[in-house]
This record gives sequence, structure tokens and C-alpha cells, in this order.
Amino acid sequence: MLEFGGSPVCIETITRPVAEKPDQVHLGDIAPDYRKWVACREPLYGDPHAECCSDLHYYEIFSLLVKIPWLRHNFLARRWLDRLFLDAPDFVVRVLTHRRHWPPYSQRSFVGGARAFDQVGAWFLGELQGLGLFSQGIQVLDIGCGCGRLAYTLATDAALRELQIVYTGMDVDRASIHWCERSISPQNPRFTFYHADCYNASYNPRGTIAAANYRFPHANASFQLILLTSICTHVLEQDLRHYIDEVARLLAPGGVAYATFFFYDTSETVTSGSARHGIAFPFVRGHSAVNRQDFPTNAVAYDEAFVRELVRQAGLQVIEPTRYGVQDVLLLTRTN
Repeated sequence: MLEFGGSPVCIETITRPVAEKPDQVHLGDIAPDYRKWVACREPLYGDPHAECCSDLHYYEIFSLLVKIPWLRHNFLARRWLDRLFLDAPDFVVRVLTHRRHWPPYSQRSFVGGARAFDQVGAWFLGELQGLGLFSQGIQVLDIGCGCGRLAYTLATDAALRELQIVYTGMDVDRASIHWCERSISPQNPRFTFYHADCYNASYNPRGTIAAANYRFPHANASFQLILLTSICTHVLEQDLRHYIDEVARLLAPGGVAYATFFFYDTSETVTSGSARHGIAFPFVRGHSAVNRQDFPTNAVAYDEAFVRELVRQAGLQVIEPTRYGVQDVLLLTRTN
């Protein structure tokens, strides 16, 4: 048993059976909405304008633009095109389909799952609830909250409102944070957001702070739950080491961090691609490998043994086992 949020939590309730081999994914463990989201969440997984909501066919008019290789992999250039061509008609569609709570298309596409905003949030809510990670008054830090795909769902869920969870969202994208402050915080005053101007070649190339030097503006042991969904898949080795150290500093004893990765066992397997990840990482860099050399932080995979050693050095421990899937999940905890 471990103490989480003031209540004892049995580790068996957090873990679940996983594939014996990393590439053997139990598709029954992946909700249909989540599988649909994965198919269109980023250009790396397929065309980001692929159909996810059957009533939004108008996006197909502009889908040829993102098939141009440079635009397909340059996230900022693609967002500029989305703003130019899609945000205005998207607003009309959101009004007509009662989705005014969705951010503009360019922001949704920037973080992935542009047409599955509610479905992705609901999937993660169910995942975290199923792991027993919410308790009364829990303090939550969401590193890389984006435009609030998860935050909106948490802020408006009736059961979580009764728990009075306190949520803090951080992101390197200023526009996403502004949206969350304007659209989510007014609905739930316990939800706050802030911008961290950390450099990231794919998401914030004008950032003024090296991610490896960034200290989160929170006291030690401030949070019982820390979320890093699709964050460790977009940072390079030095930054990953620092982020894990910061998680160890910020996590309260008995708290849990939920972190997703692309894991591999050997450089040979990662360069050829993984059936479960649906993406190859042909360029090996030390203990990591990247999908593209020109945009290395678009997608980064790590040697699992290396990450586990970083976790150990930071004073954290893994709640076994690794939960392999489209992205591989490590649950981390502090016991002292």
C-alpha cells in the first residue's frame, strides 16, 4: 500500500496486465475514442486532417496543404496555415455544432487530436480515474497542458468538482495558455495556468529559457499528482533528465507522476519502427532516437533502461509494470 492524497492506495489498483512483449498491444485496453484520436493526433501518426468527427468534412478542402513534407513536419508553419484557412470556418462549425468550448482549430491541431477534443479529454479522465489517482482536494500539476484538452474535462466534471481538486497547467505555448485562462479558469476558479518560455525546437523555437535550466515556480513537494502526457516524447536527453529531477522535487511523498514515452529496447528495433508506436526513429542519439533530424523534438524515443536509471537517480521509483501501448506509460512515486 502507498499513501496517495491522504488515502491508502493499493498498487494493484494502479497497475493492470500489459503485453508480454512490448509490441503486443492489447487493443481491448485502448478505448475506441482513443484509438481514433491516435490516428489523427499529430502529423507523425498520419494526416492531422484525417476524419475524426463525421460532421466536419470541410477540413478536407485544405488537407493537401499539410501533405507538403516541410509543412507536414513544421508544426509552427502548419499552425499558421490553420489560422489563415481554418480558424474562421471552424468557428462557424463550432457554433452550429454546440462546440464553442473548443479552442480554435489551429490550437487544437497544434497539440493533436484537433477533431477529438472532448473524446481525448474523456479518455484521459477515465484512465486517471481508473487508476485511482484523484482524491479530495488533490493538487495536480499538468506539465504541457496545451490548449486544455484534459483541463477542460477535469474542470467541468461534476464528480471532480465535488472533490475540489486544485489544478495548475503549464505550457511553453503562450497562445494555448491565454485560451485556457480565458475559457477554463472562469468555469472553475481552482484551475490556473501559466506560460513557461522554455525553448523547444518544435513548439517554442523563440523560447528564452533552456528547458534544462528551467525551475518550476513551485515549492518542494507541492503536488500529489503530476501529469506529463506527450511531453517526454518531445524533449531531448538533457531536458528529460532535468524534467525528471524537477518532478522528483515537486512530487509529494506518496504522490504519483503519470508520464508517457516512446520506449525501445535496442537501437536496431527503434530504427526499424515499432508496431505499437506506428513510427520509426531512424536517427539514434546516445540513449535516444528521433524521427527527424531537421525537427528532432517532433518525436523522441528513449531506451527504457536509461529512463529507469534517471528515475532511480532522481529518488523516484516505478510502480511496476511499464504499461506499453501507443505511448508507453510509467507511473512514478516518491515514498519519502
